[in-house]
Parts: sequence; C-alpha cells; structure tokens
Amino acid sequence: MTIPAQVGPSPVGGGPAVHMDREEFLADIGDRIRAERRARGWTQTQLGQRSGLSRKVIEYMEYGKTTLPLLGLADVCAGLGMTLSALLSEEWVMPAPAHRERALTPRQAQILRAAAAGGTLLQVAARVGTSREVVAARLSEAYRVLGVSDRPRNERRAAAVQVAEARGLFDDTREVNAA
Repeated sequence: MTIPAQVGPSPVGGGPAVHMDREEFLADIGDRIRAERRARGWTQTQLGQRSGLSRKVIEYMEYGKTTLPLLGLADVCAGLGMTLSALLSEEWVMPAPAHRERALTPRQAQILRAAAAGGTLLQVAARVGTSREVVAARLSEAYRVLGVSDRPRNERRAAAVQVAEARGLFDDTREVNAA
C-alpha cells in the first residue's frame, strides 16, 4: 500500500501540508473582506458597485456562504484597492474601522438647518446669504458625512436632517455667517 503524495508546499520543518477546513477558510476570507470594507466606511452596495458585483454577492462572500470564484475575489480586491495576495497573506492585519460619527461643520449645519425648512437651493441660499452653488456644495458634503448620499435625491435632505437631529449635530446656540 502506498501513501498518496502531498501536493503543495510543506510547512517549515517538513511533513505533510496543513489542510485548512474549507468553511473556516471561506469565513476567514469573508471576515477580511468585511473588515476592509468597513475600514473604508463603505456599504456592501458601495463595494459591489466598485467591484462590479451585486450587493448580494458581497454579502455571500462576507458571510462565507459561497465558494469564492477567483475572478470574483480578484474583483472585490480591486474594488478595495488592494491585491489578492495582500488579502490572502498570513501577514494581513485587520484595519481599524472608519470613524463614522463625524460632525458637520458649523456652516454645513446652518445650511442643512435652513434647507430643512424647505424650498429650492436658490431660496435656501437667499436665507443663509450665499450662492446656490455654495449651498449645493455644503449640502453634498453634509450628505456624505451623514451617510445619506446614496439615497434617492428626493429623500436625501429629509434623511440628512433626521440623522443630524438624532446625532444632536444641530447646535442652535451657534450662528455662522461665513461661507
């Protein structure tokens, strides 16, 4: 009786190659993808868009529910801006998560508060004494900070106001007049 030959590298010191449990391997890769995505402050949908994959595929990968097709995994790595070898490396270290509780600048808060009262960008600009372009730019920044920039355009303003109020980001004691 002959013993089947081991294929692949042997661990230091010789002997047969270590066999990793497939489910554990998939879960580990999924954990790494999730950690990298969260470190960038992205949703599964955003990573999917950057990778050319659906949110559901990203979800399945993160939870180890799929045997990761090599090209799909390469696409995810490209979307994360990292190499496949970096993600799979033994030296990989979990990145720190993105800081999600950024505050609005006083000017962003003032403009968002004025926009909450309703009206067009031109009307909001007149209320805060600046141009429509400045209002549009400050609202766009506020939407990104508050994590609502991916919402449909007709829902963004209300969602931003709701998030800002929930986080206590409107400080009514401060009036800001500078652009």
